[in-house]
Amino acid sequence: MISIIVLNLIKAMFSRNSEKGSKSYVSSSVIGTEMQIKGNIKCSGNLVIKGKVNGNIECEHINLASEGNLKGNIKSMQSVIGGNFEGDVFADSLAIESTASIKGNLYYNSLRAQPGAKLDVELFMGLEKKGKTNNKEDSTNKKSTTNKADNKLGATKKTKKV
Repeated sequence: MISIIVLNLIKAMFSRNSEKGSKSYVSSSVIGTEMQIKGNIKCSGNLVIKGKVNGNIECEHINLASEGNLKGNIKSMQSVIGGNFEGDVFADSLAIESTASIKGNLYYNSLRAQPGAKLDVELFMGLEKKGKTNNKEDSTNKKSTTNKADNKLGATKKTKKV
């Protein structure tokens, strides 16, 4: 009798109960403060960087923590940058934390930034890299977008002539 109860208990623990509904969990990978990686990273789910990475990263969600360092490009749906970053970001949603130090080009559809970040960046609304053109309208749109973003960020920006 006890073995039947134990067996039913084990079945209940490991079986899927359709009444409870199934929850999908997104995995997170962490590159710790003691880690240094040279090379490209491609992952599904979330990536948290607290260590040092020299390479390009492609994942759904990336969080560069305040103690993290990344030299390379980012391609993701959501990016949160709070550490030292040098490269280009292509993210649908981009968040810049006050502890961030960023040098590069930022391509985004949605931008959120905290005051205090150190930025040497060019901001581009949209996720596609645009080539240099002599079209006056294109450069005017780029300039006004950049100026609006600078005013929101309260940061200074080095301007490159197009």
